[in-house]
Amino acid sequence: MLFFRTALLVELLIYAVTAGPQNDEKPLHYLQHGNNAYGAGDLPTALKSYEKCLEINSTFQWCLVNLASVLVDLGGDANLVRAEELYRQVLAKNPSDGDASFNLALLLQDKKTEASTREAASLYDTSVKADPSRWDAWANMASALSELKEEPLKAIYSFERSILIIEETAENDNDEENNRARDLYLSKLYYGYGILLSELTPEACSILAAAPQSLLIGKDTQNDGQDAPTAELCLENAQNIMRTATSLDPDNAQAAHMLAAIITESDPDGNNALRRATPEFVAALFDDFADTFDAKLGALQYKVPRLIGAAAVQAQRLRGKNFRSALDAGCGTGLAGPYLRPLVDASLIGVDISQKMLDKAAKCTTLSGCGREEDSNGGDASPLYEGLLPLDLETMTLMQTLGTISPDTDEAGFDLIVAADVLVYFGNLENLIGNFAKLASIGSSLIFSCERTAAVPGGWKLLSSGRFAHTKAYVLEIANRVGYELINYQEIVPRMEKGEEVQGHLFTFILRDSFDSGRKVLENKEL
Repeated sequence: MLFFRTALLVELLIYAVTAGPQNDEKPLHYLQHGNNAYGAGDLPTALKSYEKCLEINSTFQWCLVNLASVLVDLGGDANLVRAEELYRQVLAKNPSDGDASFNLALLLQDKKTEASTREAASLYDTSVKADPSRWDAWANMASALSELKEEPLKAIYSFERSILIIEETAENDNDEENNRARDLYLSKLYYGYGILLSELTPEACSILAAAPQSLLIGKDTQNDGQDAPTAELCLENAQNIMRTATSLDPDNAQAAHMLAAIITESDPDGNNALRRATPEFVAALFDDFADTFDAKLGALQYKVPRLIGAAAVQAQRLRGKNFRSALDAGCGTGLAGPYLRPLVDASLIGVDISQKMLDKAAKCTTLSGCGREEDSNGGDASPLYEGLLPLDLETMTLMQTLGTISPDTDEAGFDLIVAADVLVYFGNLENLIGNFAKLASIGSSLIFSCERTAAVPGGWKLLSSGRFAHTKAYVLEIANRVGYELINYQEIVPRMEKGEEVQGHLFTFILRDSFDSGRKVLENKEL
């Protein structure tokens, strides 16, 4: 499943002021003055007014909430801590306050920890009970529950409520700009809704279909005399929902990719029309995922960077010396970097399509970061990577990579190329491995992992997870075409998923021939 977190975190609410006496010594006067300043964007004046209000009445709820809102807008760790304290003060007095619950939930959800996300989901629940028409609270509760991977049926119901509310309130809205913004929001919501539906078990799908409020199409149809709908019903609905997401936003690459994956699952004997995940899909996926990437993979017992590192050590020993230069292809947040750095004498370059992942990797040094605690022995810390570049792996060139470090370099290419859990976003590997050969020097090592599948037509398949899996025979055929020779192979378990082991394999190759000679082999090969 794609890790999904909706971006529908709306602006914090400002309480309206009811009519009342305008006395300088009354809290209501300062509330009114603060709201006027807040509405004009004058945060410092609003802050002073709300503070004055609370000097007169330290428990005045509207001033507590709006002061917290100003602090959030001002930003900074200290302000955010105080804002959280103020929201909790309001809720301690009135636990059912929907707006304070919503605003506190936004703060907590932004922390991106399991505990804070779980509390945020509970607070959004309070918010929708106080005001069932709040589409934003329904949407964010669905997001939080999806992130937790708990209560999928409640998350689906929350997505449905938010979608219905938006669509119902938009029926009479003729503003083109509003309609475009609404369609973008709805596309994200439909995407999250479709992901959850596609993953439901037959039992969960039956429970959902039996619910009176369910929006499943065809839930009343009896299939082959069965008493209850099966997972196919939810999969069919997930297809329709993903189509809706892509029609609302044709640029929603995640929805387009997952639609292809769901179609493949529905028709496993069909053709693999999707050759690779688009760069837009991968960038959107990992930009969303960047902040929680390392923690999530830790929870999944993710092993690939360590396995890549061990394979690189073996390749270095076979070589008899360190690598002069190395390419971490699809480096992500740099988890493989600490294993590679001791093996590379000069340039270690990371390439990824997600700028947010590269930004995380840029924080890594030779002493800390990239999955490591800070080295207590001290020493001089230098950047882990000499270069971090936002490039497409199929089209990047030597000048765009090594050439950025030394434009006048006479190096023939990289001595080591690794790709940790990257090929799962490519089905057909010809262009990718062919480009690796173009970037490599003769005698260089290529190490990568991918997910493993049994024999399938074409040698690869798109899984319902949205990732690709490849057969060993297919990988060897493509690598051999461009001059790579296999020197080590392992069947591995890269991580756990839904409590089960993911089946993968790890390859180590040496480039024996130039890419040109490999191309001749390809041209002469009967296909």
